[in-house]
Amino acid sequence: MINKIKNGIKGKRILVTGVNGFIGSYLSRRLLQEGAILHGLAMKGTSLARIKELSRNITVHYGDLSDYKTVCSCVKKVKPQIIYHLAALRVVARDLKLVDSMIKTNIFGTLNMLKAVADEKIKLERFVNTGTCEEYGDGPAPFKESQREVPVSPYSASKVSVTYFCQMFYKTNNLPIVTLRPFLTYGAGQDLDLFIPSLIHSCLKGKDFFMTSGDQTREFNYIDDTVEGFLLAGSAPKAVGEIINIGNGREYKIRDVAVKIVRMMGNPIKLHFNAMPKRPGEAAHFFCDNKKAKQILGWRPRVGLDQGLEKTIAWFRAHPDFYSGCLPK
Repeated sequence: MINKIKNGIKGKRILVTGVNGFIGSYLSRRLLQEGAILHGLAMKGTSLARIKELSRNITVHYGDLSDYKTVCSCVKKVKPQIIYHLAALRVVARDLKLVDSMIKTNIFGTLNMLKAVADEKIKLERFVNTGTCEEYGDGPAPFKESQREVPVSPYSASKVSVTYFCQMFYKTNNLPIVTLRPFLTYGAGQDLDLFIPSLIHSCLKGKDFFMTSGDQTREFNYIDDTVEGFLLAGSAPKAVGEIINIGNGREYKIRDVAVKIVRMMGNPIKLHFNAMPKRPGEAAHFFCDNKKAKQILGWRPRVGLDQGLEKTIAWFRAHPDFYSGCLPK
C-alpha cells in the first residue's frame, strides 16, 4: 500500500516552498529519491546550506511569498502537479508585534500560492499545506483534528487562519488540498532556537542549560518519520480535504528528555530547572491522536526517541561548524 502511494511521486513536477528549511530540505531529498522533477521556492538571501548537495537536481526559484507577482510567475514557470507548501514565518513568541508579519507571510503568502494556482489554471493533483501542532494551543490532549483550535500566539493564530482558508479553497474551488499538522520534530541541521538542538549544542560547547521546570509533556518525532508523512500525503487518494496530524503520540516530560540527552552526551553540563518561566498559555500536555494518519496515509512512526537522539547527536558531533552561517527557519 505504501509503495503504491509513493510511486505516485515518480516523474511528477513538484514545487516545494521553503525548500531550504529544515523539513523542506529533508523532504526534497526524499522526493528526489522517489524520482520527482523538483523545483523549490526560497527567500532571496537565505542560506542554501541544507540543500547544497542537492543543488544540481533542484531548480531553485527565489521570491517573497507576500509578493503575488513573484509567486504567480514561479507557479506559471513550474506548472507543478504537486505543491508542498512549507514556507512560513515560525516564531512562537507571544508577542503582539508579530501579528502584522505573520499575516503578511503566513496568511497572505499562502493565499498568494492558492490564488496563483487558480488564476493560472494549474492542473494541480495535490496541494499539501503545512499546518502546525501549535494550532491546538492549550486545548485538551491528545489532540484530535476534530477539536476546536485554541491559538495562543500570533504564529498559531495565523496558521489556524491558513487552515480554514485552505478548507475554503477545497470546498469552493475544488482544489485538492490536504493540511498536515506535524508535531514537534527534531533531527540533524535543525535551528538552534528549538529545545533539542539547543541542548545538544550547549553540551558540545560545555555551557550549562537553563530551562523551565520541565514537568510539561511533549512528543518528539524524528525528521525521517515526519517527512514520510508528507511524502505519503502527496498522493494518498483519501487525503484530499482532510486535516491530518503527523505525530507518534508518545508523551514525554521535557525534563526527562533533557536528562536523557545530557547523559547520552557524557554529562558535560548541568541542567538548571526552574530557571525560566513557562510561556503564557503553554500546555501542560502536548501530544496527538494519530489515527487519521494511520488510516488515511498508511503512516506509522518508525524511529524511537533513543535511536533518533543518537543519530542527531552523532550528526552534531560530526558537523561542529554547520551553524557558523545564517540558516533559514
